[in-house]
Formats: sequence, C-alpha cells, structure tokens
Amino acid sequence: MRAEILDPRTDPEPGYWAELRGTAGLRADWAWEVLAAQAWGARTVQLVTVLFDGTTPKAVVNAAWLGAPLHRFSFTGATSRPWLGAVHVRGPGSGAVPGWWLAADVPITALTETYARAMRRELGPGCLALVLRQVTEEQAAKVGRLKVVRPTERIWTFPVHEWSDPEAWLMSLSRSRRSNLRGIFRRVRENDGLEIRIETATTDLDVVRVIEAMRWNDDKYGGKLIPRIRVLTAYLQALVAQPDVHSTSYIDRATGDLIAFGTALDHPTVPIVRSWTQRPAAEGGAKYLYFYHLAKQVEWAIANGKQWVELGKGKSQEKQSLGAVPFDQAAMAVPIRPW
Repeated sequence: MRAEILDPRTDPEPGYWAELRGTAGLRADWAWEVLAAQAWGARTVQLVTVLFDGTTPKAVVNAAWLGAPLHRFSFTGATSRPWLGAVHVRGPGSGAVPGWWLAADVPITALTETYARAMRRELGPGCLALVLRQVTEEQAAKVGRLKVVRPTERIWTFPVHEWSDPEAWLMSLSRSRRSNLRGIFRRVRENDGLEIRIETATTDLDVVRVIEAMRWNDDKYGGKLIPRIRVLTAYLQALVAQPDVHSTSYIDRATGDLIAFGTALDHPTVPIVRSWTQRPAAEGGAKYLYFYHLAKQVEWAIANGKQWVELGKGKSQEKQSLGAVPFDQAAMAVPIRPW
C-alpha cells in the first residue's frame, strides 16, 4: 500500500477527505479544520496518514511524533520536529479512543508494518517505535511477538440498543439510582433559575467563557512534569461549528454565569460524550447536573436509534451506576524495524 502523510497545519484538506470520513464513520474531531486547529495548538507534530490500495483509501491514522527535544511549555513550530522518539497513535483530541480506521479487509498489521515503515521514512532513523493506544486483546494478538502490551483505563459505554425507551433504561437501574435520577429530573424541571441551552453546529458560542469553565475540570488532572495544555479557543470554535457536534450549556439565569458545559460528537451508531466540566459545588455549582447530562444523552440516543454511547474513561462508579458497561483496552508499543 502507498502512504500519503499529511500535516494539517500546512497541507490543505485532500479532495477525498469528506468521502473518506463518511466511509470510515469518522466523527467531527476528524474534520480537517478541527485537525488543523488541534495541530497548531499542540506541543508535538501531529500527522495524518492515509494508506491507499491503488487510488482507494484503505486506512487513516492520526498520530503525534513524540520525542526529544521536548516542547515542555511551548507549542511546536511549523518546521520544528523531534529527532528521536516514537510515533504515538491516538484519537484526535482524545486518547480515550483509537486513532485509526482500517477497511474491513485490512489487518492491524498494516499499522505495525506498512504504516510504521512509512513513518520511519518520513521522520528519519530516530523514529524508533510505534505506540498504539486503545487496542483490544484480539488486535494485539494478531501482531508478532516483539511488542509490549499494557492495560489502560477501561472505556465506559452505554448499551442503548438494549433499551426500547428511557423508562426501560431507568427500570434497568438500581432502585436507589432510579429514585435519585427521578429526583434530579424533577429538580431541574422546577428550577426556573437554570437555563439549559442545546446547540448544534454553533458559531456564536462564547468560547472564552467555556474555556475558562473547562479549567474546573482540567485543574483536577494537571500534570507537574508536563503541564497540561488547555483546550484552545480556535480548536473549540472549529469543533462546535461542525454539523455533528451538540453543545449543552447550563447557565444561571440570575447571574448569567456558565455553571456546566458539555459536548457530544454524533455518529450513526456510536456517538461520544466528549467533554464535560462543571463549576465546583463550593463555588456555586450543581453536582447533580453531571447525572442529568448523561441521562439526557441516553434519552437522545434511544430516540435517534443509536446502538451505543461512548463515555470515555474515569468516573467508573458513577457510570456503572447509570448502566454503562466497561471495555478493556490497552496500549501497545512495537519497535519499527529499519528494513
């Protein structure tokens, strides 16, 4: 297969990209303008690679080129690249999802062999390894013995195809959680001071206010060795403007303050609840809005005939109590052979 390696910062959107996204079912975070905004705001080079069989795209991969020298505090420049390191394949904007799509007749070894060799040719002999995030046990078993596989945090997903309507979902939960949710629904319904604004493909979102709100969530996971990069306004603007992105803002009518915000990336069968942030309770927030928000994602998914709703990692107890099920995934590192 032939590899076409693209840098979204400098390369224009390929003419085949929209059709490829449709064929592969790639969500809004794979829109070219979103990839470009993410790449310009990254510490590391972000490359998108398409593998072709003749003129037919058969695979697409998103990856960061991680290595030395490391941009610890600053963003990468248009021509700045590490000279030694590994290719880190992960979902654009989120390491909780795989960063690749393969056609049904393409094995995962196309990544560890064809793709890996193409990246070594592109990046030089210092490109020593390939790291794939969120591989399944079955996928890892198909790769040769020279590899390192380590479990990562499990992904939680709502099996909405099992529920005929929201009431069927509620009845599948424990009595205490069901009672708790009904109380939350009533509390929100009777709260005249709370405005819930749901927007799709919005171009007038107050992104500065949302970015400030996202710090509530980011501050809980900030790194010390490598400071956490905040979501940038250009990236958020590009993402929420996509026709398959739903944004939900929870606003205090009395003050106009944003007290919670979430996004969901639509998909024909498996939408993703991408981001969620809420004001800490000690600062006037409402913890129950998290459960309300997820409940509304379930209701929307059932009404629109979805099969699953992916929730990402973390908050395992809360998600399990709402009927979500876990899926084991792993990270796999494979050396890139020079031949």
